[in-house]
Amino acid sequence: MQKQLVVTVIGADRPGIVEELAALISQHSGNWLASSMSELAGQFAGILQISVDDGHYRGLCEALSLLAGLKVSFAEGVLGAEPERQLMLTVTGNDRPGIVHEVASILRQLGANVIDLTTGCEAAPHSGAPLFYAHALVALPQELALPTLIDSLESLSDDLVVDIDQDVED
Repeated sequence: MQKQLVVTVIGADRPGIVEELAALISQHSGNWLASSMSELAGQFAGILQISVDDGHYRGLCEALSLLAGLKVSFAEGVLGAEPERQLMLTVTGNDRPGIVHEVASILRQLGANVIDLTTGCEAAPHSGAPLFYAHALVALPQELALPTLIDSLESLSDDLVVDIDQDVED
């Protein structure tokens, strides 16, 4: 029987971390299903979803936990059904403290669930001022109308813009 394993990895960034992870997963008959990895402030930070047979599960976990210089943690996952209604949205605006909290709070209040989130700051094209952006894949409740979602998010600030990058899947 296949188990779903969610692995988080953090440690000082250096070349070869991804290759080491991939080699161990392959050596223990695991299947690398999904991941998100970044270098953040000199640290490698990654999260992976792996499918592995029961017979290789323990050995894979032990091998991953022995990786030099990396803190590794595990959680057993479950395969769930895809949300019926989801969309990709982008939120941009002048950077300021608390913006992620405010956006996440609105989404929760509307019953939306963040499936995937990428955020960052970059220099605005003309002024060079820090410009915040968030790309989010969001599962929506059936009763939530898109204009309500957009208006609620844009009401957070005069400079906040919300773009729907992908139509809602029905």
